[in-house]
Amino acid sequence: MTSKLNQGIFVSVIAGIVTGLTTIFVIPVKFELLVWGLLIIAIALFAKRNFNEKLYVNAFLLAILTGVCITLTHLLFLDSYLDSHASEIAGLDEIKIFNSYVWTLLAIAPVYWVVLGIVSCLVIFLTNKVTTGKSV
Repeated sequence: MTSKLNQGIFVSVIAGIVTGLTTIFVIPVKFELLVWGLLIIAIALFAKRNFNEKLYVNAFLLAILTGVCITLTHLLFLDSYLDSHASEIAGLDEIKIFNSYVWTLLAIAPVYWVVLGIVSCLVIFLTNKVTTGKSV
């Protein structure tokens, strides 16, 4: 189980960094929701394939880790992130915390992480229900 968990951590970190970089430098904002959807499905399928015990806990935690890595990548390239997400700056300006985009992103990012985890678990639940008729 430990090697599977280590593999999951490695995959989540890499997926988070790659997703963070591509949503800044490659993928236009209008397609970002599609990327998030694919990422959720990928996390769910990875967890379902690699974990039997604590499936939902592991999927949730891997999704959180992926989200953390995405956020850290966005913060490392904050100027480029803001340039590529110009349409979101007005919303960030409305809730700006300590007059800082960094603090604002750090404050709202955990909501995205939790949603990523919950929806990943929901995908596992639904695929299990459809394929086996069972929820676990």
